[in-house]
Amino acid sequence: MIAKSDEEALVILARKIHGELAGRIAEILMKKGEVTDDDLAKILKVDINKVRRLLNLMFESRLVKYRRARDEKIGWYKYFWRLTDEPAHRVLEDRKRMALKILEARLRLEEENEYFYCPKCGRKYTLDDADSYGYICPYCEEVLEPYDNEKDKLVLRKAIEKLSKYSPLKIEKTTKT
Repeated sequence: MIAKSDEEALVILARKIHGELAGRIAEILMKKGEVTDDDLAKILKVDINKVRRLLNLMFESRLVKYRRARDEKIGWYKYFWRLTDEPAHRVLEDRKRMALKILEARLRLEEENEYFYCPKCGRKYTLDDADSYGYICPYCEEVLEPYDNEKDKLVLRKAIEKLSKYSPLKIEKTTKT
């Protein structure tokens, strides 16, 4: 699916990151501009709390923004939601940067620690945790065994390498023959 505009790209991102309902919300915001959470819930025929939760997740992902205005009749605030004015490529690059940071931190943990696991329930423990439990799983009381995390480190390294090279908005130049 190729987006023709930043707004369409944001709709696609909303759908891919937060699901179908988020995509529908983003489509409505793209068409109507600014919409309250109450109106979104009515249009979509969905519980207002579900819409609000999703809007907050989309806000954390920087896909939407809001404007707050006081309702003079009841004295409460109304929130008017709209798609962000940030370019989609910036949102994507920031998400990529955050994901890389998380993967690199996880790799450091894997490289700096020794692990044990429970052969019965599969839980994984650091050496310090295993030692504090007396090398017995606190959940099923099975004896913990050393865990070889070389495969985990390899998977993380490959994911970091692949994500580092990934550029979703890089446009390949095609030559006509």
